[in-house]
Amino acid sequence: MDCLNITVNESDQFINRLKQQDENILQFFDYDPVEEESYARRMQQPNNGREHEMAKVVRAYMADLNLSEAQQRALDALENGAKVVVGGQQAGLFTGPLYTFHKIISIIVKANELESTYETPVVPVFWIAGEDHDFDEVNHTYVMQQRTGTLKKVKYHTMAPPESNVSRYAPDKAALKQALTDYFAALPETPHSKVLYQQIAHFIDQADNWTSLFKQIVHECFSQSGLLLIDAQFEALREIEVPLFKQIIQHHEQIDNAFRMQQQRTGAAGLTPMIQTDTNVHLFMHEDGQRQLLKYEDGVYRLSKSDVTFSQAALLQKIEATPTDFSNNVVTRPLTEEWLFNTVAFIGGPSEIKYWAELQTVFHEMGIEMPIVLPRLRFTYVTPKIEKLLASYDLDLADMIANGTEAARQRFVRAQASEEVLVDMQQMLDQQHAFYERLQAQLNDSEDQRKLLKKNHQIQTHQYEYLQSRYLKNIERENEISMRHFHLLSQTLYPMGGLQERIWNPLQLLNEFGMEMYTSSTFPPLRYSFDQYVIKT
Repeated sequence: MDCLNITVNESDQFINRLKQQDENILQFFDYDPVEEESYARRMQQPNNGREHEMAKVVRAYMADLNLSEAQQRALDALENGAKVVVGGQQAGLFTGPLYTFHKIISIIVKANELESTYETPVVPVFWIAGEDHDFDEVNHTYVMQQRTGTLKKVKYHTMAPPESNVSRYAPDKAALKQALTDYFAALPETPHSKVLYQQIAHFIDQADNWTSLFKQIVHECFSQSGLLLIDAQFEALREIEVPLFKQIIQHHEQIDNAFRMQQQRTGAAGLTPMIQTDTNVHLFMHEDGQRQLLKYEDGVYRLSKSDVTFSQAALLQKIEATPTDFSNNVVTRPLTEEWLFNTVAFIGGPSEIKYWAELQTVFHEMGIEMPIVLPRLRFTYVTPKIEKLLASYDLDLADMIANGTEAARQRFVRAQASEEVLVDMQQMLDQQHAFYERLQAQLNDSEDQRKLLKKNHQIQTHQYEYLQSRYLKNIERENEISMRHFHLLSQTLYPMGGLQERIWNPLQLLNEFGMEMYTSSTFPPLRYSFDQYVIKT
């Protein structure tokens, strides 16, 4: 494999503005992620004193895994006060979109760079968002079908989806294996296919909840890099969080006011609000088998899906007794991550980076400094076949990634058509418009006649446009092979109108290169970059 950096002209310029050190963006963060001084300052920050507890909790969470020497060293370093680079994601089906792996790679790359620069251990930590409950976001994935070159949705089907945290949910293993079979049925057979299928099926057999499968696959792919894993819903972690949960309850009004004020600031700077929430407490509670949002009204705390109410004293007592019943929302989760770990940098996706900008004053309200906030690395994988097609049609890779292939496909079709025929058709259409304008001017005193004329004009215009469309469709049929090429390029570089990493699943690549794909022996060496990486496979 080889890699190269490319600059993609994206419609959303937020990350580029961050890279360019735009003060209108930087004002919402405590550190400039471009300046080396930011990392030096962050590395020198005193620890929070929870490193021994956190190392114990992470070690307990990973106790069912066969830890690598690198992971053992990372756990020891964590216990001894090492700083961390952290990021997280929901536990998608078979790990979900590729960007989850790309976030993990980003965490590892940045941790390694900092460790090398400052000659002290820096630990990569991945936060599994097992407390999330939106199952529709994680119960499906996509596969590129070998025969047709089109994407197929593969879904885990159940008649009883979870209403609480996904980490509480024990999936139907037969249904999971059926989804796995459906996925592999669309893949080409490779030397890795059988072993990969058997390995994932084995992980399904071992999984006792939804996030277990995610945990096993990620560990298998990244254990040699020293990656540590923790599930937000892990019971021992919740016990450590008791003081913070209590503090959030006791200061929820100040936290909510700080959040709303920061959103007003970001809005005034022209940024679109990212966090949409009606709560003023910013915690969830597990009650009646459901994850319910807490809200403070009329002097009591209410749940979003039941009539149960609590006084503050009762809620604080419940946090002490059953902390696993409580979980963060989007406002308090970043706060919790930073409160738990001695973080140098948080790495997130483009949308995450934006909503962190809305939380600066929340951190300050709680007396916590925001870590350095960095966008994850972004990747597109390009096979030799795709490279060859790009060259043969003289297409720019960066343009195809950013804008898709449709404009290029249309240009190709028109280039194969008769320019004389297209000009004549356009002249016919122009003449029709001119004829309509003349008659309309002559009939301005008759409403009925003008309506009839307008209707006739619409019919005639439609016929001319239909004639042109059918002519171009015939050109497409005559160039069927090229149309298949453009379709393959689109499904590879701009699937479903977006980035490859937002749609494709890692299994697509692991089937080609095996579970060792992301080890140093296979994957190219990387440096952290704000630009996009193209991985040539």
